[in-house]
Amino acid sequence: MQWAARQHFHHRSALMQTWGAVLLLIACALWVWLGFLMADPQGMYCYRGMSSVCEVESDVPKQLTILGISAPLSVLGAGLLVAGSVRRQTSAHVFEVIEMQKSEERSREK
Repeated sequence: MQWAARQHFHHRSALMQTWGAVLLLIACALWVWLGFLMADPQGMYCYRGMSSVCEVESDVPKQLTILGISAPLSVLGAGLLVAGSVRRQTSAHVFEVIEMQKSEERSREK
């Protein structure tokens, strides 16, 4: 019973770590895309007609949207990754303590 519960706990922890890593990779891709958008010089388009009219095309709404999506993904991904790692390490520690207690009980009985 204990082995099955331990395996299930490790599986859930690994799943949390995997989701955290995936979310961080998605957020990283969004941050790279945002960097390319910010590094790209703003284009100026001039229309020739009766008079020369020039407009600057701004990507600020798109940049803010990418930033607004990537920031929560980064926080959530980091949280899941850390929580999964802590769960695994804590579970390993608890089982080591249980094994040490059993070993002490066996040595006391002798």
